[in-house]
Amino acid sequence: MIGRNRIVKVMKNPQALPLTGVRERWHRRLVLPALFAGAFVIALSPVSDGDIFWHLAAGREMVRRHDWLRTDPFTLSAAGRPWLDIHWLFQLAVFAIYRVVGLTGLVVAKGITVACGAVILARTVEKSERRDSRLNLSLCAVALLAALFLARHLLLARPVILTLLMLALFVAVLEGCRNGSTRRLIWLPVLQIVWSNCQGLAVLGPILIAIYLVAALLSPLASGESWPFEDEHSLPRRALGITLAFCCLGLLATPFGWKAIALPGGLLLRLVPGQGNVFSTQIAENIPPWLLERTAPAETAHLGWVLGALALCIALSRERLALSRLLVLIGFASLALMANRNVLLFYWLASPIAAMAMASRLREVVARLATIGVPERWWRWLAPGLAALVMFGQIALAIVAQRGEGEIGVPAAFHFPVESARYLRGIAASGPIFAPDHHGGYLELTVPELRPFIDTRLVLHTAEEYEAYLDVVANPEKFDVLAETQKFRYVVLTTAYPDRYIGLAQHLATNGAWHLVFTDGSEVVFAREGASMGLGDRATTDAILATLATRFSNSEKLLDTSLLNFARLLIVLGETREAQIVLSASASRAAAQMRARAWFVAGERRAAESLARTLLDSDGDDVRSLALLAQIAIAEGHGGAGAEWLSRALRIDPYDPEARAVLARLENQDGFIIP
Repeated sequence: MIGRNRIVKVMKNPQALPLTGVRERWHRRLVLPALFAGAFVIALSPVSDGDIFWHLAAGREMVRRHDWLRTDPFTLSAAGRPWLDIHWLFQLAVFAIYRVVGLTGLVVAKGITVACGAVILARTVEKSERRDSRLNLSLCAVALLAALFLARHLLLARPVILTLLMLALFVAVLEGCRNGSTRRLIWLPVLQIVWSNCQGLAVLGPILIAIYLVAALLSPLASGESWPFEDEHSLPRRALGITLAFCCLGLLATPFGWKAIALPGGLLLRLVPGQGNVFSTQIAENIPPWLLERTAPAETAHLGWVLGALALCIALSRERLALSRLLVLIGFASLALMANRNVLLFYWLASPIAAMAMASRLREVVARLATIGVPERWWRWLAPGLAALVMFGQIALAIVAQRGEGEIGVPAAFHFPVESARYLRGIAASGPIFAPDHHGGYLELTVPELRPFIDTRLVLHTAEEYEAYLDVVANPEKFDVLAETQKFRYVVLTTAYPDRYIGLAQHLATNGAWHLVFTDGSEVVFAREGASMGLGDRATTDAILATLATRFSNSEKLLDTSLLNFARLLIVLGETREAQIVLSASASRAAAQMRARAWFVAGERRAAESLARTLLDSDGDDVRSLALLAQIAIAEGHGGAGAEWLSRALRIDPYDPEARAVLARLENQDGFIIP
């Protein structure tokens, strides 16, 4: 710390202490806390991914057994199969947190981990440039927060969060080697062992070291201007080689030995894009970004802009780009283009590299401003405040974006069978149960007496088995055979996320062997035995509406979504009158669109058409109303008019699921209607 007298002395005699040191300290004290807070807030979102629940169930099972899990103890479809549970250390850690402070503690721990990794990367960038470390730090902090905000939907409570921290630590140590600091290399094999027992992505550790070693080996071959990269002769080749060898051994330091090393390679093949690869076409997180952009543009459209901005940063940089950093960018960009789940990893490392590439260019801009009368010291004092102001704006934007996501201490609304599990626990349910794969882990944790058919540990299944599961869901008539074979006692389905299970719910509701025993509109429970709910009764509708109003009293957005889910279920089951009552409680445009469909299913085509046209008058790009008008025309035998409405819808959005479904029905001329 610099005392008050010392500061006064410096002000009187600038040679007594470099003002740069004072500015850098205050800059760091302003920017780093803002970066930590911003990364923490961005990562502070409710649990929305089902994997965390089977991780928690596995941790609980290991504690109960006092042993590792080597076979599947949870599901029917993979019961007793060998399971390389390479996440065991992560599972024990998160289960310990969960047992003490619940899901809130897990989300907070996730936020702290991401924030710590961000600060480590920013400090690494700051140390990489001695001429103006403040500029590097500011650029990196702003870039990191922007990248994390764009990829916030991928900041899930998964082992990948630990991978972010490990990548930051590895990069920090490897970049430190440029300045001759090699003593910290000894920690990488230790970190590697921890990483190897938490996630298969631990193989990225040796890959990073290998990249820096290759750059160090190639750098001495450069001669004059023929070498287009920054000289990296300062990287310690021998120390890097030894560290690489020990980290490779660290990959073996797991309960599963060589098999654990081979697993990531097999999983990588499942990410290779292709029509024949069911894992890359049917699992949302594995779909390549350019394909996912068609149906979920908000999640992936930014990748093209980021790639363009990164290329511009590199082109504008007057300094030679280090080969090691370029290879890191190429490697992680390739992973991101292969599967959208890897976009987060790419953004995480691209942000600091881009900051280092642009810092020199911005220094030139500052120097040019000085030539036209703008003192450089103004920028040096303004930069910290400007960076902090931008970051505070980013934090505010993140808070606004998360306001409608619900509380962090409970699972994300409509993603998991929370109420169904509560009902099943209340009746002491046990035995085989069919549920969507992303519901399996939640049921394994919350109702351990049940045995779900499948969960999201698809490493336990072949492509043919997963295709068979999807075929059963897509063709509900095949479910009856599976149900008899597996002796299902219960079926839990979702009407909301995703919507592929709505057809199966409709099939079971009309099957005399199953009884609808519970629903809150977004979840449904069918049982072999029990009294069916009177879903068409006004008393039942009122009771469910009252429950939803209480549950979502703090979020108008979530309440409106719950009403839409409930109404859709009622429409699918033919209870259109009750659906209209539910929709009357919402004034949203989506509710009006659903109301038109309810009229259509009820046979009131004129009312449906009138409402659809009214909606279209207020928004000419309303694809849902256009698709409905196409269905009405087709149902009335006017195929040409239906094709015109549909053509207009597809011109607006060629990949709209409903419009494409109508197109398929029009081509087949089967007249089938999906509300």
